[in-house]
Amino acid sequence: MRAAVIGGGAIGLASALVLEQAGWEVAVYDPQGFDLAEPSDEIGARVWALGPKAQSLLERLSAWRADTRLCPYQTMRVIDFTSDAEVCFTDRDLGVLVEADWVRKRLLDRLAVSKIVTHSEPVTQVTPEGEVWAGDTRLLQADLVVLAEGRAARIAVASGFERIDGGHHQKAVVGTLAATLPHEGEAFQVFTPEGPLALLPLPSQGEGNRVSLVWSVTSEVASALEPLSAEALARRITLRSEWVRGDLSFVADPDWIPLSQHRLAQDARGCVVAMGDTAHGILPLAGLGANLGFADVRALESVLATGVQDGDRIARTIERERRLDHRAVSVAMGLFSDGFRDNRPWARLTRSALLRTANAHPSLRRMFQELAG
Repeated sequence: MRAAVIGGGAIGLASALVLEQAGWEVAVYDPQGFDLAEPSDEIGARVWALGPKAQSLLERLSAWRADTRLCPYQTMRVIDFTSDAEVCFTDRDLGVLVEADWVRKRLLDRLAVSKIVTHSEPVTQVTPEGEVWAGDTRLLQADLVVLAEGRAARIAVASGFERIDGGHHQKAVVGTLAATLPHEGEAFQVFTPEGPLALLPLPSQGEGNRVSLVWSVTSEVASALEPLSAEALARRITLRSEWVRGDLSFVADPDWIPLSQHRLAQDARGCVVAMGDTAHGILPLAGLGANLGFADVRALESVLATGVQDGDRIARTIERERRLDHRAVSVAMGLFSDGFRDNRPWARLTRSALLRTANAHPSLRRMFQELAG
């Protein structure tokens, strides 16, 4: 059986390795190529909070190892800037902060010793029957095609998938910050009036403490914050985070990235299935994007383990198993984003009650942790 994977990011590479382990002949297409230097020096700005299930998948693919660049965290504390409410998640294996490029490099290393074939041709579309096209040239006839090209989903749209804009057009500032106080393995998130601000624990650099910043704000707020110097922005973040990590300063210039939510009207067409950010782009309120994508790969792994080789059936099964989770997380993230920006008195009281309820009931906290992977 022959499979094509469109997209050489972490979700696409993991999908390719899962397919190879199931005995499929696999080709991966990505015009960006498959060369990536080993991450070094300071931790990069793009990091993921991977849960235990995502880690276990990478371990099964021989794409996970101990490394000083990984930072396990045992606590996640969430507070509301406008009230005294908070919720705290504690677990010995809550998750690990890791650079996205570190994960992709491990997957590429694994790919290099596999029989998977890589191509840098720019794919333009695929058909429901599994034909992979570059313009007028047919590159491959596959029994199953995995679309994992990323949030833009251009190839998916060109192939007949309908992309639905979920709104919430925002911007996020990301970067690595030096902190005067240690994080003690705690991931911290505060819902500020401008939007959710997360300070995620990173490995120390020498004697210096490090945290990763993700602050999602409206486009209007971003237009006011972007012109600030790195020093002025760091002071604003220090104040909004209530000095929880002391004085903060950027170790390199921060990056501003556009955000939005989207989904596809359907995730499967014939023997073609969309996975990861191609199928579901969500706001990074809880670091769920990567975990949601790796859950898609686990669904592929699960259906392949049954011995099914019919591409149409595989695609339909993955869509059926994953669609409810995709929609639930997307709706929840949108509600969180809107609800925590509302500073009317009744909204603040409601937030306080919700956070206190979650903090008082372990079963609710476990449910949220399950969603986080």
